[in-house]
Amino acid sequence: MVMARTLRVLVVDDQESMRSLLRSFLIKLNFETIGEAASGNAALVELNTRLYSLVISDFNMEDGSGLDLLNAMRAHAVLKKVPVIMVTGDSKKATVMSVMSAGVDAYLVKPVSLEAVRSRIAKVLGPLN
Repeated sequence: MVMARTLRVLVVDDQESMRSLLRSFLIKLNFETIGEAASGNAALVELNTRLYSLVISDFNMEDGSGLDLLNAMRAHAVLKKVPVIMVTGDSKKATVMSVMSAGVDAYLVKPVSLEAVRSRIAKVLGPLN
């Protein structure tokens, strides 16, 4: 069992409402240390400042997309090991395939639910306690 409260999660989305929703889900799942970034570029700055156990990122953002963030992370010596869950409203096969081939660990299609978030985190990190 993974002790959620001991892990640090970074939520990346350009919409404050989506960051807030994901934060509320993470709190319900017993995560206590939750960082936020409003773009892929801001997330990279944050990831180079603090060590995170998991990144949950939106796919479509204005200033550095989720795919740009994922590619930068996978090319980085330390960040390449951090699991990434990508969230998007785009369920087209081409989008899913591009993200999967870039090395995403899991994929969530909006609208997201608490159970979907729990399931993807468990897939990536193991069962939560």
